[in-house]
Amino acid sequence: MIRAILIAAAVPFLMGAKAPETVDYRMALQPGAAGRPGLLAVEIRLRGDADGETRLALPDDYGAKTDAWRFISDLKVRGASMAEDGPAARVLRHRPGAKLTVSYRVQTAYEADPHWRGGLTYQGAVIRPDWFAFFGDIVFVLPEDRERQPATFRWGRMPKGWTVASDLDHGAQGQPLTVADVRESVAIGGAQVRVATRPIPGGTLRVASLPDRPIRLDALADQVAATVTAQRAFWGDGGGPYFVGVIPLVRDGTSKVMGGIGRSDGFALWSTPDEPEFVRWTVAHENMHTWIPRRVGRIAREQRGGGVYWFTEGFADFFTNRAMLKAGAWSVDDVVDRQAAVLQAYDANPARVAAGDRVKAEFFTSSDVQRLPYQRGQLLAMKWDEEIRRKTGGKADLSTALRHMHRHYQQFAPDQGPDVVTGLVSAVWVVAGLDIRSDIARYADGGAPIELPEEMFGGCLLARVTVSPAFDAGFDTAASFASKTVKGVRRRGPAWNSGVRDGMRLDAWTFNAGDMSRQIELVVRPPKMSSRAKPRKIAYWPYGDADTRTRRLELSPELTRDQRADCGRRMAGI
Repeated sequence: MIRAILIAAAVPFLMGAKAPETVDYRMALQPGAAGRPGLLAVEIRLRGDADGETRLALPDDYGAKTDAWRFISDLKVRGASMAEDGPAARVLRHRPGAKLTVSYRVQTAYEADPHWRGGLTYQGAVIRPDWFAFFGDIVFVLPEDRERQPATFRWGRMPKGWTVASDLDHGAQGQPLTVADVRESVAIGGAQVRVATRPIPGGTLRVASLPDRPIRLDALADQVAATVTAQRAFWGDGGGPYFVGVIPLVRDGTSKVMGGIGRSDGFALWSTPDEPEFVRWTVAHENMHTWIPRRVGRIAREQRGGGVYWFTEGFADFFTNRAMLKAGAWSVDDVVDRQAAVLQAYDANPARVAAGDRVKAEFFTSSDVQRLPYQRGQLLAMKWDEEIRRKTGGKADLSTALRHMHRHYQQFAPDQGPDVVTGLVSAVWVVAGLDIRSDIARYADGGAPIELPEEMFGGCLLARVTVSPAFDAGFDTAASFASKTVKGVRRRGPAWNSGVRDGMRLDAWTFNAGDMSRQIELVVRPPKMSSRAKPRKIAYWPYGDADTRTRRLELSPELTRDQRADCGRRMAGI
């Protein structure tokens, strides 16, 4: 079936019936020497700009990694002269509107099967002796300022017996491609690649993976089909083919990793083996990116690089929960448990008050900062959802505002509508007369701690606050345990009051940082005494002088069965 599609796609090239004013891409694989990775060979046919100068943008930065052009070689052009304008740009000079042919090769960024530590998502193509995978952002050379120009794609020669699959195949299946779609693509190919298909509303789903590596293919295809169906129903929008490429990662020790990158008509999923618990969430989150932000607003230049991740990622998480709850795919307890975990993680995040500028600067270098916009965006969504509901007497909620954003944005030409922040502010004002600009400035940009209403969804969901003594060991635990000698005892602290003193030798200890439910137990001997000195046990509660404030999200324990069901409908936006 795959080969038949590829042959059909090749016919226009063979007959010279290429549609006018398209940028035409072709990719083949040049096999390497025995046991060595090959090279991806790319050819682009296009017409030059009318002024006689066309600029090409080479793959450069994507996420945390830069200089993806390092993996591009043998870049040539027919029909024009070519000059460098920095390592990631070329200037072609030619007759106005001349026919141009650009060719180059792409080498692997990985000399072994990829591990998570290698930065798979952002580094370059994975080309192994028997399989390959790539994201278009870091493989394809693009003509500048032509994102919306129609494009075509076809596969060239591949090793005998290989199967290749990509959302780039959608062009051959009747869904028009643009240059932007080529850039925002994902592909996988290999001797053992399998493709599972499922019907979905408005099209067909294809999931491509190495055989049950790292996830059982048929089970994953069922999961994705159910998720896509639920989320298209939630938005009342979406159709056409959908593709998921699964890229395996080698596990480093006991580490478990799963992640994804949403594409306009699918997504890439990568995972270490045997991660069934991660699959459900990752699939649902990445598919939500079909709408958030792509179909509700554009990302302005100054917002790129993490500036609005609180919206693009945090809101995607919030509406993932809502859509899957509405479809009955997840339970009320599933959603509350997830949101409670987000609140707990946010309150414990050392970067919780990082301003928006710091998020942009450190998103790819600090794990605490990287988690923050996901947490911050979900909590802002919960806050505004409740405020809209109260302001409108339950007639509208945040879903109403996002659907308004969606309808409004679809009235504009691609990339010409309002940016996501402007669109959100406008939509919330239209549906509820609520001005959230000060909240955005205070919380998203300024980093102030987010407060939630104590009761939400008519009182069925509670954000309870408890105040208790802060955890305090009373001495320098890290230095003491490392040297097996007590250090840093604070006068009049809990350890001091229990008889612990600097210099005591530590034979054993029971210590759980942050745990107020158990005593700290130390087995000590006096300092500077014989090893035959009798040890003694000191146990004490790690209660400090300061108080700590803890928030917990939970369903009201007083709900009847009917009230619980009604709460679920409200949380689902029904």
